[in-house]
Amino acid sequence: MDDDLFDLIPIKEKIEDIRKRIRHHDKKYYIDADPEISDYEYDSLMKELIELEEQYPGFITPDSPTQRVSGEPLVEFNTVAHEYPMLSMDNTYSEQELIDFDSRVRKILNVDKVEYTTEYKIDGVAVSLIYENKKLACALTRGDGLQGDDITRNIKTIKSLPIVVEDLNFYKFPEKITLRGEAYLRKKSFLQINKERETAKLPLFANPRNAAAGSLKLLDSKEVAVRNLDLIVYGIADYDSLNETNHYDALIKLKQYGFKINDPITKCAGIKEVIETCDKVLQIRDSLPFEIDGMVIKVNNVDWQKQLGATAKVPRWAIAYKFPAQQVTTNVLDISVQVGRTGILTPVAVLKPVLVSGSVVGRASLYNKDEIENKDIRIGDTVIVEKGGEIIPKVVKVITANRDGTQIKFVFPDRCPECGSTVVQEPQEVAVRCDNISCPAQIKRRVEHFASRNAMNIEGLGESLIDRFVEKKLIADVADLYYLDYKKITSFDKMGEKSANNLRIALDLSKNNDLSRLIHGIGIRHVGLKLAEVLAQEFGDLDSVIKAGMDDLTRLNDVGEIVAESIVGFFKHNENLEVIEKLRQAGLNFVSKRKKLPVHETPFSGKTVVLTGGLVNYTRDEASDIIKNMGGNISSAVSKSTDFVIAGKDPGSKFDKATQLGIKILSEDEFIRIINGK
Repeated sequence: MDDDLFDLIPIKEKIEDIRKRIRHHDKKYYIDADPEISDYEYDSLMKELIELEEQYPGFITPDSPTQRVSGEPLVEFNTVAHEYPMLSMDNTYSEQELIDFDSRVRKILNVDKVEYTTEYKIDGVAVSLIYENKKLACALTRGDGLQGDDITRNIKTIKSLPIVVEDLNFYKFPEKITLRGEAYLRKKSFLQINKERETAKLPLFANPRNAAAGSLKLLDSKEVAVRNLDLIVYGIADYDSLNETNHYDALIKLKQYGFKINDPITKCAGIKEVIETCDKVLQIRDSLPFEIDGMVIKVNNVDWQKQLGATAKVPRWAIAYKFPAQQVTTNVLDISVQVGRTGILTPVAVLKPVLVSGSVVGRASLYNKDEIENKDIRIGDTVIVEKGGEIIPKVVKVITANRDGTQIKFVFPDRCPECGSTVVQEPQEVAVRCDNISCPAQIKRRVEHFASRNAMNIEGLGESLIDRFVEKKLIADVADLYYLDYKKITSFDKMGEKSANNLRIALDLSKNNDLSRLIHGIGIRHVGLKLAEVLAQEFGDLDSVIKAGMDDLTRLNDVGEIVAESIVGFFKHNENLEVIEKLRQAGLNFVSKRKKLPVHETPFSGKTVVLTGGLVNYTRDEASDIIKNMGGNISSAVSKSTDFVIAGKDPGSKFDKATQLGIKILSEDEFIRIINGK
């Protein structure tokens, strides 16, 4: 052997020894929460390793602790197919639904009792982790479940995740294994990131999950490293690789290998213990260092998991139990009033920002004048806030005991805060509205609605751009969008010729939309997308809808007197008819592309139908249209009122529920025979 190479052997061994010691202390600090050395001693070890690698760069390896953050920023992420599909999970919101889940599981397995595990449902980002030869080879996002983005470099910045795995005394780590993990931010880290973004005058992240997702998609891993992400491993895509027969033991073994798991993981001897465990966790939810929105319940036995299988989207052996909305106390700093597209004035509580169910809440709708009066909400009050359905912030109640006399009663305005017009309140209505059709706020909101996904679906036309169009007096109604001066638009900040041309294309494409989208988009009170579809199918063209009288409308199942009056009244306003004429002149489609509902009876006439699973011969939309044209109604959920369930490939939980309720289930072949009148 060359003498120089021989001399280097002790150096290489020293480097490897330091790396091994650093990995050991990483596990003690990040996994076991039981550090054996001080931060100073750890930093000294890392410094020594860095200096040795700088002096002997030939010994640097990709799995060295110094290489967690390295390399030039990526241009883009590569898309990689998942070897094992990444499924999502069904949600449940009540104890009864958990009991129903247990009944389905036991029925399929034909057993009296099932052992489950319960784990925190951490609000983060699911990732797939592939280890080969004891090293992290690849990390992928969930993506569409079949393929995801390669985020390996960014995942390596997470110090709680081992890049290299050591064998245990009695067990060798698998040559290849695919793990499932959740990358997340602790509450403290999330607040620190937003504090720094606020100082830098950058947009704040809405919640820890968004911040974690945004961090993992950064192209520069050095930026990811400072976000201080954490990661737990919650599952194994291929349990056989660990030679474990149950989920609990598999996770415990992974913990011994140095992975941070979803601890505490609890074994429950039946669904009653599952419910008891969930109730206990709900009591300590707010004290946890990270956000959770519920618990994940899994069948512990791996063979039973395989027997239960999965639908196209979710496993049948696991379910997420979502907790009730989290309630938090904060203060009302002010009450402002917003004007919507129909002129309704909506009061909004300006709150002292507070973290609620994973996001910082600074505003909450007070809905209407009566809501403020009934709850006696005053400026300066201490209030309890929650997110309705975990989405919309609302004030639940006022803590009157905290009043000290400085609170101010809110006086609802008698004039529109946007245009100054006198507001009106119709008898027996809670809504206070501005009837000025030229009110700038109404114009903005009407155009937003017109351009929205469920209406005309005009891509690239967002709130900020609409605001500028109205403020620059480029538009005064929805029809003006089709007469825009594109030379003026290109002069806007961040709006060059390419963006302006993309907007022009999107507007041109929207001209060919079905009539139902146009009816929904013009903003008739009480007319949503479903009713717009009924009107388009029944009358065939917009002119017939305009001419329809009360009797014509009320004979439809979906239209009562109040809705009919709203439709007739809308088309009596000359201003609305002028807008419609401008849309006609711009070349928009005024004719329904769907066949009129049949006057003759079909097997689907008046029936409620649910589609589930993948159909071979039709897309979901095509099948829905056929059923609607045959007089049927489409529903997204199975209930006692469902008449038929049409089941394609991998039908899922809707199929199971239909079977339970004794609802008639049609195969795709049977569906085709009905269509063809056989």
